[in-house]
Amino acid sequence: MAERRITFGWHLDGQRSTEPRNTLGESIVGPMGFLTLLETQLGLMALHPAQTERIVQYRICLQDLDADHRFYHQSFLVDPLGTAACLLDWRDQWALHGWDGCMPANAPKRLRDMAEIEAMARTAVSPNIGQRLRAVRAALEVRKLEIDQVLLIDPLASLPARWQAVLAELPIVEIAEPDGKGALFLGALQANLKKAVAGQSTSKLTWQDDGSVVVVQSETRTLAAHWLASQLEIERPTLLVCGRGGARLDTHLAAAHQPRQGIKEASAFRPALQILPLTMELLWSPLNYYALVQFLTHPVCPIPGFARRRLAERVADAPGIGGEYWRRTLSNIDAHYGPERALEVRERIAFWVEHDRYQAEEGARIDAVIDRVNRLAEFFRLRLGEVDLAKLLAFHAGYGQCKACLNSLKGLMAQGIDRIHPRQLQKLVAQATANGSDNQLWPAEVGARQTVAHPGAVFEPTERAIWWQLTMPDLPGNVPWSSSEICALRDAGVALPEVSDQLDQAAKEWVRPVMATREQLLLVLPPPSEEVHPLWQMICAVVEQPRVMRLEELLELGGNALAALTPVPLAAAKRWWKLPEEITVSLREKESFSSLELLLFNPYQWLLRYPAALSPSRLISVGGDFRILGNLAHGLIERYFVHPDSLTMSDITFEGWFAKAFAEIIDQEGAILRIPGRGADLESFRFRLHRSMLALREQFSQAGTVKVLPELPVSGQFEGGELAGSADLMLQNACGDRAIVDMKWSGIKKYPEKLKENRHLQLSIYAELLRQEQGKQPSVAYYILDRARLFAPDDRFFPDAEQVKSVNGENTAELWHRFLSTWRWRAEQIKAGSFEVVLERTQPTEESEPPAEGMAIETLSEAYNDYWALAGWEA
Repeated sequence: MAERRITFGWHLDGQRSTEPRNTLGESIVGPMGFLTLLETQLGLMALHPAQTERIVQYRICLQDLDADHRFYHQSFLVDPLGTAACLLDWRDQWALHGWDGCMPANAPKRLRDMAEIEAMARTAVSPNIGQRLRAVRAALEVRKLEIDQVLLIDPLASLPARWQAVLAELPIVEIAEPDGKGALFLGALQANLKKAVAGQSTSKLTWQDDGSVVVVQSETRTLAAHWLASQLEIERPTLLVCGRGGARLDTHLAAAHQPRQGIKEASAFRPALQILPLTMELLWSPLNYYALVQFLTHPVCPIPGFARRRLAERVADAPGIGGEYWRRTLSNIDAHYGPERALEVRERIAFWVEHDRYQAEEGARIDAVIDRVNRLAEFFRLRLGEVDLAKLLAFHAGYGQCKACLNSLKGLMAQGIDRIHPRQLQKLVAQATANGSDNQLWPAEVGARQTVAHPGAVFEPTERAIWWQLTMPDLPGNVPWSSSEICALRDAGVALPEVSDQLDQAAKEWVRPVMATREQLLLVLPPPSEEVHPLWQMICAVVEQPRVMRLEELLELGGNALAALTPVPLAAAKRWWKLPEEITVSLREKESFSSLELLLFNPYQWLLRYPAALSPSRLISVGGDFRILGNLAHGLIERYFVHPDSLTMSDITFEGWFAKAFAEIIDQEGAILRIPGRGADLESFRFRLHRSMLALREQFSQAGTVKVLPELPVSGQFEGGELAGSADLMLQNACGDRAIVDMKWSGIKKYPEKLKENRHLQLSIYAELLRQEQGKQPSVAYYILDRARLFAPDDRFFPDAEQVKSVNGENTAELWHRFLSTWRWRAEQIKAGSFEVVLERTQPTEESEPPAEGMAIETLSEAYNDYWALAGWEA
């Protein structure tokens, strides 16, 4: 039977420290791997809960012993789970270093409290690593392991006391540190570093460019990774030390047709791990609508795709739940899924979106939270049979996260907790997520080299070593205990390592990759703006002016590997686009003001939006205040004027109606204004809209208005075909005269200027369509809502409006004729395949001049041009 040999090191878990070889009965393990192996052979295997559950278990111990005199009392009142997590970490550290749960009678107060807690926690809290090792040590006295030898790559004295006790019962052999037998300058560097680590003085070396030590640096990690990927030789034995930022390097290796190294980088932001935090965020009132849109647009969501996209669009346009707009959206969803699935989809929407919410200060019912987490866990569980590997791994990660959180919540409920507050819930979710999950779709491929994430995992010699990104590591910090407490802990058998000893051991580990190298050491420094690794500082201390090769300089020097490329300029913006003769574009049979505005004032936008049917990105996000406030104001005024008594309502009745209707529309379409921090914005909007509606009531009363129709559809004909739109307000007075009012949330300078220059095209179009229907030209006006000001070109209908007469003496009807002339001009250009690009960066030509009887060409705001980038760039 083959000899059973274990190689054990503190940093060996999950590392690929040796070259692949044919072996039988050999294992290379770190602490967790070795502990699992020991427990398996000794019959001590057990299901150990996640750390989140242990925190909840420890929390009840703290609660049961809590009193005013306890050192943790005030912290526990504010953050019980955070306090439990911190003190549990103390307890686990002490146990690993030898604590048996007792403290001397003269120990400081904090330690005596911890000992009293331990008396309960010993049986109430699942075992920590120290306790498990203690059980292993006890089992070794009566049972024999099938292990012939343990090769220890770290000094036994550097390991925690519990590990020392276990290893003392095993046949261990300590492996010497790599001896540093490198060639050329590398060998001299190894000798000096060895002396420096041992604390011996040494004279500085003169740098030698013999290729045995190469140091490179780049302004960006991207260039460094690209360069390094081109330097690796598959046939040459190489050790890669790669801590942070390894995934980027793996990407560049794959692009260079090199084997992936399978460098693991855990992330808490994997898509499947985001949905639980978002779900928990939706529990609270006022609702976070940004989180709701993120939930509905998330690729891993328990609501079916079509339904969640429609809801997301609705919430982004009008943040709120309920009301007519919401009901119309739900009806569209029902129609899409049909009677077979509509009921199920509506139930999911009700559960995940339309549920009851809780005030943060009161906390959420813990049974309701458990119900939601349980449903989400079930959502993931039902997808664990997914055949697509990417989805399967994502669902496994999400399921594990939900189960860990669920077990913790159930533990709290078993302890009699019936409410949980946002901060506590966030902590539970964060603890359940921990470091996140790896990207399992990028495993190590055939031909992958020795790869370690920590230099302390290196113990075998290698021909070549590469250290990717020598960034500052996490260094041992100060402990949270006083000197007297540390002395008392030592008396209690807790052998905590000194910070100086930890730093000495870390220095020995840092130089291991250097000492293990035989032929070439390649160090890749981080960008100049980042702090470097202490190893580089050690090298600078023993070498006179180390030479660093700047990778950007290689680009400037060129070479065989850098082929010169002829620059290809970006397409320049030009004023006119000319279509090929074989391509023709027809005018549309039906137009609206919005489409005609593009056709007249920027034809290339009309071309791309309608004939080319290019749509902007469907990325959904909550709109800005300008749009939301405008929609809310329009919506509330529309609600008011559909009221049968809107024109006869008394001021007192109006005040009551406004208070109720304003609250309703905010809840249904503008609830984003209720989130914390927006109270002043909400009150400012309430004041301005209330003032505006009072002024509007007064204006309509002075005009003798007897009928108001909001959002009136108007349609008719023009030379190009059918024309349709919707007028914000259509008014009629006792004499039968009519007027159209276009409401704008803001634009106190813009819209009066349009009237002054007779450019109010939208009003002109609606006026003409109403004239075609009813045979009489109506009056027109703009109402600027945030300033409560009404502007009209005359006082025929509105005697109290601010009159803005046109400077050329023309009226709205004459503007219609100018529009027709301009449309004919543009139609001829479209027929000829010519489309003008009207932008600030394109200069007009002779062809840009409209006919004398036409309208002046406006330059539309480029902020609303979805096709700005497609027009070309400046040279």
